[in-house]
Amino acid sequence: MKAGYSMVNAIRIVRSGRLFSLIVLVSALSVPTAYCLSVVSASALKASGADLPYVELEAEDAATNGTIIGSDRKFTHLAAEASRRKAVTLSSQGQYVEFTLPQPVNSMVLRYSIPDAADGAGLTAPLSLYVDGVRQPDLSLTSKYSWFYGVYPFNNHPDQGRPHHFFDETRTLLSQMAAGSKVRLQKDVTSTAASYTIDLADFEQVAAPLMSPPDSLVITDYGADPTGAIDSTVAVQKAVNDGQSQGKVVWIPPGTFTVTSHIMVDNVTMRGAGSGYSVLHGNGIGVYGKQGAANSRNVKLSDFSIFGEVTNRDDNADLNGIGGTLNDSTLQNLWIEHTKVGIWVNGPLSGLMITAVRIRNTTADGVNFHQGVSHSTVQQSMIRNTGDDGLAMWSEVQADHDNVFQFNTVQLPDLANNIAVYGGSNNSVISNVVTDTLWQGGGIHVGNRFHSVSISGMTTIAHNLLIRTGSYHTDAQFGVGAIWFYAADSAMTGSINVNNNEIDDSSYEAIQFVGLNITNTVFDTNNINQTGTFGLQIQASGAAVFNNVTATGLQAAGIYKCDGVDFTITAGSGNSGWNTTPFCGPRPTPVYPST
Repeated sequence: MKAGYSMVNAIRIVRSGRLFSLIVLVSALSVPTAYCLSVVSASALKASGADLPYVELEAEDAATNGTIIGSDRKFTHLAAEASRRKAVTLSSQGQYVEFTLPQPVNSMVLRYSIPDAADGAGLTAPLSLYVDGVRQPDLSLTSKYSWFYGVYPFNNHPDQGRPHHFFDETRTLLSQMAAGSKVRLQKDVTSTAASYTIDLADFEQVAAPLMSPPDSLVITDYGADPTGAIDSTVAVQKAVNDGQSQGKVVWIPPGTFTVTSHIMVDNVTMRGAGSGYSVLHGNGIGVYGKQGAANSRNVKLSDFSIFGEVTNRDDNADLNGIGGTLNDSTLQNLWIEHTKVGIWVNGPLSGLMITAVRIRNTTADGVNFHQGVSHSTVQQSMIRNTGDDGLAMWSEVQADHDNVFQFNTVQLPDLANNIAVYGGSNNSVISNVVTDTLWQGGGIHVGNRFHSVSISGMTTIAHNLLIRTGSYHTDAQFGVGAIWFYAADSAMTGSINVNNNEIDDSSYEAIQFVGLNITNTVFDTNNINQTGTFGLQIQASGAAVFNNVTATGLQAAGIYKCDGVDFTITAGSGNSGWNTTPFCGPRPTPVYPST
């Protein structure tokens, strides 16, 4: 990903199965400061998501003689966890998926699932790879980090039932391939797994490794081992300590360095040769700021990867990729996988900028701004297959305020929401693309929940695109909206402005109110295109204003609202397709498009 962003960005996003281009003017994105919160004009932009450097190709659209599974949105079903709720399974020798490249690339990230081992510990198996008919080194696929069972917080015991979290990813650098080249994944006699389910592949042109800055401190000079054979934790920490005291950049050269505990950082810069080249990997790896009276500030981390070894969810384990308190800091061009949370920061802190990060395959959240985080931003980042919320602000104890999540792409959270705001003040969710919520959550959520400080000030949800979001809440036993509001702990009285969003193909209702009293919510210029059930599902008292909200393709009714629910809908001008007589009765089984 790029280190900076120009004033005009060409954004490529997936919308209703079609790839198209959107040109957006974003003048403030060239400003690196973490304090710039009015980066977008909420009245001028359409949803764009992250400016991703790769092309994403779906297996079901590729040439194949395998079995296309899906479309399916039922929890515990394999296809339900695939992008677009479809994938291709290779179960017999000679079956393949073959992608034709639309542009020159030299790398591939494959999203896949293979069966678990009988004891729940996972298995590892090769899969054959061919480029233009020439066999390449096999890919090594594993189910070690996938397949969870039982009830929250889940476990690795198949006898507990409720299997989920089926998919993982592998990345590989390849030789240069031209547009039109054919990349084939094939189950050969050497492919020992019973089956291989291919979801998608991301193809990217990865640049050559970056060079070390002049006068930097190179971790290999401190004894760090780029082969990963020797534990490099002590060497890396010593380099970081010297980097802080000497005011020099700490350089991570190409290699995979074993790190087995937290690297503590403060007032220091750590850079790598690129996230595809410089990797910190190990059981216990994490880069953490100090907490307390002397918490960390002025930390700059960029251009390397953090790969953990987390195979289950333990909420008491401090196994996040990046953690602690990081004031006035920048996290950029990082890649984080197989940790508990990708980035979990604890406030009070201010001025954190997270830009161009990729977080994949965690057992809990992607990013969480936890208690008292302010004037901080996550932007131009891609989050996929998290074990909880993709992006979250959680105002536990102290309010998060004046933060923004903008221009991000969040796909396939395996639990909860793509993006969530739990309490806080004056926070914004703007111009994100969120897709394929799986269960117990929606695309974008605002709630007074989990002992959060109540919503206050103005919360803004604007110019987001939500595709196949919302899900079934197996505990509450009702559908969750693509955009939903939950006053669980207290009445929600802070102002919420929901404008210029598009909701496509929501799995249940498009918009939901649930819990205690919810007021001061205004919807303006939102489009709903296809729902599994309703336009609105109202399960709370309160009131909301709707202007220029249009809906088509509602499979049940415009509004679900029962007698006795004291909720006032003030319908202004420009509404259509949903503002009908409320329906109350057994909630219907959702209906989805056939493609």
